[in-house]
Amino acid sequence: MDSMMIQTLEQALGAGRGADQPDADVLWRLARAYWWKATRRTSDKASKLGLLEKGKDAAERAAAIDPASADTHHWYAACLAQSAQVRGILQSLFMVKPTIGALERALAADPNHARTHYFLAELLHQPPGPPLSIGNRQRAVEEARIAVRLDPRSSSHHLVLGKALAAAKQYPEARAAFHYVLTMEPSSEDPEGHRLDQEEARIQLKAIEGK
Repeated sequence: MDSMMIQTLEQALGAGRGADQPDADVLWRLARAYWWKATRRTSDKASKLGLLEKGKDAAERAAAIDPASADTHHWYAACLAQSAQVRGILQSLFMVKPTIGALERALAADPNHARTHYFLAELLHQPPGPPLSIGNRQRAVEEARIAVRLDPRSSSHHLVLGKALAAAKQYPEARAAFHYVLTMEPSSEDPEGHRLDQEEARIQLKAIEGK
Protein backbone atom coordinates (compact mmCIF):
# COMPACT_ATOMS: atom_id res chain seq x y z
CA MET A 1 0.00 0.00 0.00
CA ASP A 2 2.04 2.91 -1.28
CA SER A 3 1.39 6.27 -2.89
CA MET A 4 -0.44 4.66 -5.82
CA MET A 5 -2.94 3.01 -3.49
CA ILE A 6 -3.50 6.28 -1.62
CA GLN A 7 -4.05 8.09 -4.91
CA THR A 8 -6.52 5.42 -6.06
CA LEU A 9 -8.49 5.62 -2.82
CA GLU A 10 -8.54 9.41 -2.87
CA GLN A 11 -9.87 9.31 -6.43
CA ALA A 12 -12.51 6.75 -5.40
CA LEU A 13 -13.51 9.00 -2.55
CA GLY A 14 -13.98 11.92 -4.92
CA ALA A 15 -15.91 9.80 -7.43
CA GLY A 16 -18.18 8.25 -4.79
CA ARG A 17 -21.04 9.85 -2.95
CA GLY A 18 -19.50 13.30 -3.06
CA ALA A 19 -17.59 15.43 -0.59
CA ASP A 20 -20.67 15.96 1.58
CA GLN A 21 -21.39 12.22 1.77
CA PRO A 22 -18.07 10.31 1.61
CA ASP A 23 -17.92 6.53 1.59
CA ALA A 24 -16.97 5.07 5.00
CA ASP A 25 -15.38 1.95 3.48
CA VAL A 26 -13.13 4.04 1.25
CA LEU A 27 -12.21 6.30 4.18
CA TRP A 28 -11.08 3.51 6.51
CA ARG A 29 -9.13 1.88 3.70
CA LEU A 30 -7.49 5.25 3.09
CA ALA A 31 -6.62 5.43 6.80
CA ARG A 32 -5.05 1.96 6.54
CA ALA A 33 -3.06 3.02 3.47
CA TYR A 34 -1.71 6.09 5.27
CA TRP A 35 -0.77 3.91 8.28
CA TRP A 36 0.94 1.43 5.97
CA LYS A 37 2.96 4.08 4.19
CA ALA A 38 3.96 5.67 7.50
CA THR A 39 5.10 2.38 9.04
CA ARG A 40 6.56 0.58 6.03
CA ARG A 41 7.73 3.23 3.56
CA THR A 42 8.66 6.33 5.55
CA SER A 43 11.62 6.98 7.84
CA ASP A 44 11.36 10.74 8.38
CA LYS A 45 9.58 11.58 11.64
CA ALA A 46 7.72 14.63 10.35
CA SER A 47 6.54 12.74 7.25
CA LYS A 48 5.37 9.82 9.39
CA LEU A 49 3.38 12.13 11.64
CA GLY A 50 1.82 13.90 8.67
CA LEU A 51 0.67 10.61 7.13
CA LEU A 52 -0.68 9.32 10.44
CA GLU A 53 -2.59 12.53 11.05
CA LYS A 54 -4.24 12.14 7.65
CA GLY A 55 -5.01 8.51 8.50
CA LYS A 56 -6.51 9.43 11.84
CA ASP A 57 -8.70 12.08 10.25
CA ALA A 58 -9.90 9.69 7.54
CA ALA A 59 -10.75 6.98 10.09
CA GLU A 60 -12.50 9.47 12.34
CA ARG A 61 -14.67 10.59 9.43
CA ALA A 62 -15.39 6.97 8.58
CA ALA A 63 -16.43 6.19 12.17
CA ALA A 64 -18.78 9.16 12.20
CA ILE A 65 -20.46 7.89 9.03
CA ASP A 66 -20.54 4.18 9.99
CA PRO A 67 -20.05 3.66 13.73
CA ALA A 68 -21.06 0.00 13.33
CA SER A 69 -17.91 -0.75 11.30
CA ALA A 70 -15.12 -2.31 13.36
CA ASP A 71 -12.54 -1.29 10.75
CA THR A 72 -13.30 2.42 11.13
CA HIS A 73 -12.55 2.32 14.88
CA HIS A 74 -9.61 -0.03 14.52
CA TRP A 75 -7.73 2.11 12.02
CA TYR A 76 -8.42 5.26 14.01
CA ALA A 77 -6.81 3.55 17.00
CA ALA A 78 -3.91 2.28 14.87
CA CYS A 79 -3.08 5.73 13.50
CA LEU A 80 -3.50 7.35 16.90
CA ALA A 81 -1.23 4.83 18.65
CA GLN A 82 1.41 4.88 15.91
CA SER A 83 1.51 8.67 16.06
CA ALA A 84 1.98 8.50 19.83
CA GLN A 85 4.75 5.93 19.39
CA VAL A 86 6.58 8.16 16.92
CA ARG A 87 6.32 11.02 19.40
CA GLY A 88 7.50 8.76 22.24
CA ILE A 89 4.35 9.10 24.36
CA LEU A 90 2.49 5.88 23.56
CA GLN A 91 2.54 4.64 27.14
CA SER A 92 1.17 7.86 28.61
CA LEU A 93 -2.34 7.49 30.01
CA PHE A 94 -3.37 10.48 27.90
CA MET A 95 -2.76 8.47 24.72
CA VAL A 96 -3.56 4.95 25.87
CA LYS A 97 -7.10 5.65 27.06
CA PRO A 98 -8.52 7.00 23.78
CA THR A 99 -6.73 4.25 21.86
CA ILE A 100 -8.21 1.53 24.06
CA GLY A 101 -11.60 3.22 23.80
CA ALA A 102 -11.53 3.05 20.01
CA LEU A 103 -10.50 -0.61 20.12
CA GLU A 104 -13.33 -1.40 22.51
CA ARG A 105 -15.76 0.24 20.07
CA ALA A 106 -14.29 -1.90 17.28
CA LEU A 107 -14.93 -5.08 19.29
CA ALA A 108 -18.43 -3.93 20.17
CA ALA A 109 -19.05 -3.71 16.42
CA ASP A 110 -17.34 -7.03 15.66
CA PRO A 111 -16.23 -9.29 18.54
CA ASN A 112 -14.29 -11.45 16.05
CA HIS A 113 -12.10 -8.67 14.66
CA ALA A 114 -8.78 -10.51 15.03
CA ARG A 115 -6.50 -7.54 14.45
CA THR A 116 -8.23 -5.56 17.19
CA HIS A 117 -7.71 -8.37 19.71
CA TYR A 118 -4.05 -8.38 18.66
CA PHE A 119 -3.78 -4.62 19.10
CA LEU A 120 -5.37 -4.74 22.56
CA ALA A 121 -2.89 -7.40 23.62
CA GLU A 122 -0.04 -5.25 22.29
CA LEU A 123 -1.18 -2.28 24.35
CA LEU A 124 -2.26 -4.04 27.54
CA HIS A 125 0.91 -6.02 28.21
CA GLN A 126 3.14 -2.91 28.17
CA PRO A 127 1.97 -0.15 30.57
CA PRO A 128 1.77 -0.51 34.34
CA GLY A 129 -1.56 -1.41 35.88
CA PRO A 130 -3.90 0.75 37.98
CA PRO A 131 -3.70 3.33 39.40
CA LEU A 132 -0.79 4.48 37.19
CA SER A 133 -2.19 3.18 33.91
CA ILE A 134 -4.48 0.54 32.45
CA GLY A 135 -2.04 -2.28 31.79
CA ASN A 136 -3.48 -5.75 32.35
CA ARG A 137 -1.12 -8.62 31.61
CA GLN A 138 -3.65 -11.39 32.12
CA ARG A 139 -6.12 -9.77 29.76
CA ALA A 140 -3.30 -9.18 27.31
CA VAL A 141 -2.67 -12.94 27.23
CA GLU A 142 -6.39 -13.60 26.72
CA GLU A 143 -6.65 -11.07 23.88
CA ALA A 144 -3.54 -12.49 22.20
CA ARG A 145 -4.92 -16.03 22.41
CA ILE A 146 -8.14 -14.85 20.77
CA ALA A 147 -6.19 -13.13 17.98
CA VAL A 148 -4.20 -16.32 17.32
CA ARG A 149 -7.38 -18.41 17.30
CA LEU A 150 -9.17 -16.08 14.90
CA ASP A 151 -6.19 -15.65 12.54
CA PRO A 152 -3.38 -18.15 13.17
CA ARG A 153 -1.64 -17.18 9.90
CA SER A 154 -0.44 -13.84 11.27
CA SER A 155 3.08 -13.85 12.70
CA SER A 156 2.21 -10.65 14.60
CA HIS A 157 -0.49 -12.49 16.53
CA HIS A 158 1.89 -15.23 17.66
CA LEU A 159 4.56 -12.65 18.47
CA VAL A 160 2.27 -10.61 20.70
CA LEU A 161 1.13 -13.81 22.42
CA GLY A 162 4.75 -14.53 23.24
CA LYS A 163 5.32 -11.00 24.54
CA ALA A 164 2.16 -11.09 26.66
CA LEU A 165 3.12 -14.48 28.10
CA ALA A 166 6.64 -13.24 28.85
CA ALA A 167 5.24 -10.15 30.59
CA ALA A 168 3.06 -12.50 32.66
CA LYS A 169 6.19 -14.59 33.45
CA GLN A 170 4.82 -17.64 31.63
CA TYR A 171 8.19 -18.25 30.04
CA PRO A 172 7.90 -21.80 28.60
CA GLU A 173 4.78 -20.86 26.63
CA ALA A 174 6.36 -17.55 25.62
CA ARG A 175 9.39 -19.36 24.22
CA ALA A 176 7.13 -21.72 22.28
CA ALA A 177 5.28 -18.76 20.74
CA PHE A 178 8.52 -17.01 19.74
CA HIS A 179 9.96 -20.19 18.25
CA TYR A 180 6.75 -20.67 16.29
CA VAL A 181 7.12 -17.20 14.75
CA LEU A 182 10.58 -18.23 13.54
CA THR A 183 9.14 -21.30 11.77
CA MET A 184 6.36 -19.45 9.93
CA GLU A 185 6.50 -18.94 6.18
CA PRO A 186 6.83 -15.33 4.99
CA SER A 187 3.60 -13.47 4.37
CA SER A 188 2.89 -12.55 0.74
CA GLU A 189 0.80 -9.61 1.96
CA ASP A 190 3.44 -8.11 4.25
CA PRO A 191 6.87 -9.73 3.88
CA GLU A 192 8.58 -6.79 5.60
CA GLY A 193 6.26 -7.05 8.59
CA HIS A 194 6.97 -10.79 8.77
CA ARG A 195 10.71 -10.15 8.70
CA LEU A 196 10.41 -7.60 11.50
CA ASP A 197 8.29 -10.02 13.56
CA GLN A 198 10.95 -12.73 13.25
CA GLU A 199 13.67 -10.25 14.14
CA GLU A 200 11.79 -9.24 17.27
CA ALA A 201 11.08 -12.87 18.17
CA ARG A 202 14.84 -13.51 18.26
CA ILE A 203 15.35 -10.47 20.49
CA GLN A 204 12.57 -11.58 22.82
CA LEU A 205 14.00 -15.09 23.06
CA LYS A 206 17.34 -13.65 24.05
CA ALA A 207 15.67 -11.46 26.69
CA ILE A 208 14.02 -14.41 28.46
CA GLU A 209 16.95 -16.81 28.08
CA GLY A 210 17.41 -18.84 31.26
CA LYS A 211 14.07 -17.78 32.77
